[in-house]
Amino acid sequence: MRLKPLRILLLSALALVLSVAGYFTLGALSRDRLEVRPATVHASLSRESCVECHAPIAAEWRKSFHFRSVTGPFWDRIRKKGFADLFRALRVPCMNCHAPANVLDLAAKAHPVERSDAPELGVDCVSCHVSERGIAGPGRSVAAPHEVVVDDRFRDPMLASNTLCARCHAEAAQADVVQEWRQTPFASRGIACPDCHMPKVTAPSVVAGPPRERRSHEFLGDKDANMLRRALDASIRIAGDRTAIVRVTNTGAGHSFPAAGTNWLIVKLQVRDAAGQTVGEAERRFGTKEWIPGYLDFWPFLQVTKIPHGESREVALGLPAGQGTIAAELRYRDWFALTDQDIVFATLTETY
Repeated sequence: MRLKPLRILLLSALALVLSVAGYFTLGALSRDRLEVRPATVHASLSRESCVECHAPIAAEWRKSFHFRSVTGPFWDRIRKKGFADLFRALRVPCMNCHAPANVLDLAAKAHPVERSDAPELGVDCVSCHVSERGIAGPGRSVAAPHEVVVDDRFRDPMLASNTLCARCHAEAAQADVVQEWRQTPFASRGIACPDCHMPKVTAPSVVAGPPRERRSHEFLGDKDANMLRRALDASIRIAGDRTAIVRVTNTGAGHSFPAAGTNWLIVKLQVRDAAGQTVGEAERRFGTKEWIPGYLDFWPFLQVTKIPHGESREVALGLPAGQGTIAAELRYRDWFALTDQDIVFATLTETY
């Protein structure tokens, strides 16, 4: 009996669904069960005492996405859409970096484990500064009420990048950001992750303490419009064949742009006539596209169009006769963010 085309299509669709379901099941079962443990804490000082005494640093940290790594708007959407439960069911270790138990005591190349206590604080003081040896940092003030284990990882930005930042920012969300950085001129010139994301400031470290040079704990990143502007160089030119070209070059990010995940750089180009009416539009998106994050990370489901450091991408549009204005807009869209929450971080105009 000959199968009709519709029946063939239905059977093919069923086979695809079963194949994907089997892939998900095998992927989940092949992963280790997720581990949760209490954080390494100090014997006599609580997590709250860190925040109270180091209030100036804590105020900076509360502005960061380290603080909002679990409670921020992006993870709130993930929970509301049910992805958090799906990730856990599929043994995806998201929380090991969004609320890590400890970082300092890990063996080389090991990843953190999710902590069971106060996960709502995200990546907090205890995550990075408390080890089994005690409270670790770059040094100790004479007036400090506790001992400090001097750890070179807090003194040397290059060492910090390779041994602290890499704990979570290597092989995360389809990108090894630290490995990308190692291959850029930034690394060869000794410019490390803290130099851009924890710039030096002159400010107190403790309540009523004197201002001193230290690193900011705002952990500036891709949610900061100024940081986005520093990452890219954009320009408009008109080619001889009356083509408007917007050229975007990754000059300031020590890694690909966007760095990781399903975030997008959207470059929109508009051509308006002398009366201000739009007569042409073009748009390109650069980032990582995947149907279901973290699993269908292979072609054709995964398409990576990020801009590596030092490389350029162009958006072109033909110009009509007459005179008018060319306008370009650079927008940054985070995963699960709504359109009206895009960060518009650069606009360019040119006449023709």
